[in-house]
Amino acid sequence: MNSKAISLNVIWGTVSFVLIIIFSTQDKEWFIDGLGVNNICDLMTYVESDDIRDAGIIFTLPLFIPYIYVIAYRKQRSFWQLLTVTVLVCFWLWRFFLRYQFCL
Repeated sequence: MNSKAISLNVIWGTVSFVLIIIFSTQDKEWFIDGLGVNNICDLMTYVESDDIRDAGIIFTLPLFIPYIYVIAYRKQRSFWQLLTVTVLVCFWLWRFFLRYQFCL
């Protein structure tokens, strides 16, 4: 893997990471301060807010298309591409699904 491919991988991973954060942040998530609202579960329970995860999922899912193309169709697999895809998918799952599943 040459330096151009590594640079593109790092840049696309960083852009994807930032966009996932932007589209998965709740509108009143800044209420979490540890005093009244302790975590995301308290925010979802006590503060009335619109759940915007469905729109965020639609906007961020296409971020994985370049990785699917390179890994599946071009058969160019490298450690860094697989690591980037794995980290982004895990982070995407955490931001949109898993952090809400632990609220009882």
